[in-house]
Amino acid sequence: MKKPVKIILGIMTALVLGTALGAGAVILAFENGASAAGVVNGPWHTSLAVGSQQADPYVRAWVAVHCLLGLPKEETLYYKAYTDDSGQLFSGDNVYRIEGRAPDARWWSITVYGDDDFLIPNELNRYSFSNSTVTLDRDGKFTIYLAREKKAGNWLPLGDQKRFNLTLRLYNPGDTLSRNPATAKLPSIVREVGQ
Repeated sequence: MKKPVKIILGIMTALVLGTALGAGAVILAFENGASAAGVVNGPWHTSLAVGSQQADPYVRAWVAVHCLLGLPKEETLYYKAYTDDSGQLFSGDNVYRIEGRAPDARWWSITVYGDDDFLIPNELNRYSFSNSTVTLDRDGKFTIYLAREKKAGNWLPLGDQKRFNLTLRLYNPGDTLSRNPATAKLPSIVREVGQ
């Protein structure tokens, strides 16, 4: 009687461990789906397979959850950032500066999303800046602040978010971006103050 019980317990233990390891591997592959097949440019990540027939099931699932809709790279490049230039995960306790020049695209925008990939509610109803809304300095550069507290100039409120992410959308990217998405000049993301 003891031997069959041990066998059954052993099988059940193996099933539970196998299921847990399998589920963990699927979650890891799913969450890294777009970046695993993608391009890294500083803190910005993109997948050139988004919106194409070459997108594997993991990229398609990632787009369905994180981007809702993806156009092919010839029409739009989508870069995501979860860290600053130093590789530190974004934290709502900090203030960040996004600095740069207008990327080589017909139209571009930088949008901040909460950890749940939804827009962060705020009194200003301000969630992004684009080439048509951002204020440039005399040299044609822009600085966008990410912070909980109000900042002068181009400010994106973080609300009470502990974690957040950014999406840089480049519609009708120019030849430089299309040919060199890993080395094209993109905005920097610098942690200004905080932990």
